[in-house]
Amino acid sequence: MLDAFDFETQGRPTITICHDTFERAARNHATALGLPDLPLLVEPAPRAGNLTTDADALAERGLERVVAALTAR
Repeated sequence: MLDAFDFETQGRPTITICHDTFERAARNHATALGLPDLPLLVEPAPRAGNLTTDADALAERGLERVVAALTAR
């Protein structure tokens, strides 16, 4: 979060990736740093040790959001 803050305050766009279980904390932290609209890419956290999430599908779903966050501003 602090790296994203540093880059964003320098005018460099970012997107921060976090698991859904940490989304609330990430948004609170970004707000506390004065960046309530900091772009986040929220991914599902593995449940009960299950790491069989389809990484290719997650990447495909997140790609458009990443590109938009890094180029739209």
